Amino acid sequence: MIRRSPHYPLRHEGFTLIELIITIAVTAIITYTTASNWRSVIDSTASRGVQSLLTQSFADARSHAVKANVTTTLCPLDNNLICSSNWGGPITVFSDPDNDRALTSKTELIQVHPSIPAGTVTASNSGPSERRYFQYNPDGSAKGTIGNIVWCPESGDATKAIQLRMNFGGRITWATDSDGDGIREDSHKQRLTCGA
Repeated sequence: MIRRSPHYPLRHEGFTLIELIITIAVTAIITYTTASNWRSVIDSTASRGVQSLLTQSFADARSHAVKANVTTTLCPLDNNLICSSNWGGPITVFSDPDNDRALTSKTELIQVHPSIPAGTVTASNSGPSERRYFQYNPDGSAKGTIGNIVWCPESGDATKAIQLRMNFGGRITWATDSDGDGIREDSHKQRLTCGA
């Protein structure tokens, strides 16, 4: 039989209830902070990827229009190979001599860029509906299709939102944060918004 010395009280192993509550609270705080920081890193990386993809798509279209001396269209295509307003899908660049805004036997496929990764993509309106395409004239200027495209991350964090703008000269520019509040502004100096 094991005898306990009166000078050494029996030690209990494990946590007391207070220690357990404190441990859970600290773990929850660390987990929340880490997840928030990780989400921000993911959104920033996706934002740079979208900006690169859109820049390349517009550069391909403008370059081809000038080199081939032909109207060139870039847009997402639907199942019938007609320009659609689903800017989250693959972006197709093609010569469009008859201004059909569709991939036909008279057009030449130049490039298909992959779908825009996670997030939402919205093009500016063209009349009552969302813009379905952008076009370049043979001189590299916009063919009546100036406008913009806004991308927002899945998280809805407006500080990571970006906006591409196309002007009449066919150049693209990107919205900037001119007032230093962390959110870029559109051409009317209104902050970009994400979500409803």
